[in-house]
Amino acid sequence: MATDSAEMEDAVGSEVWTRLQGAKMDMDINAIVERIQEASELSYNYYKPLVDSIIAEKASEKEVEYLLDYMLDACHDERMLNLFKKVCRRYYNLYPEMIVSAILAYKEWYED
Repeated sequence: MATDSAEMEDAVGSEVWTRLQGAKMDMDINAIVERIQEASELSYNYYKPLVDSIIAEKASEKEVEYLLDYMLDACHDERMLNLFKKVCRRYYNLYPEMIVSAILAYKEWYED
């Protein structure tokens, strides 16, 4: 009987342990998601005024390329992607090769 009791404790303990591990993993995943959302918000708030400024003025090809290169890291966020597209649309006629290169880089990073 003692063996059955020990086995039951092990089984219950194992089940509880598994549930606790699952709950901890859920908390870890939620924390990661929260951090990603915070980083996306920071990126958007940082790049929005830069995009507004570069859209309003005529920037050099190097300036536009530099901005798009850095923005590419955050284009997993829909708002950042929209900012990226705004810059591309604004400067496509002036710097078509560089803009096409930036778009291809985006596709390579984010599209399957």
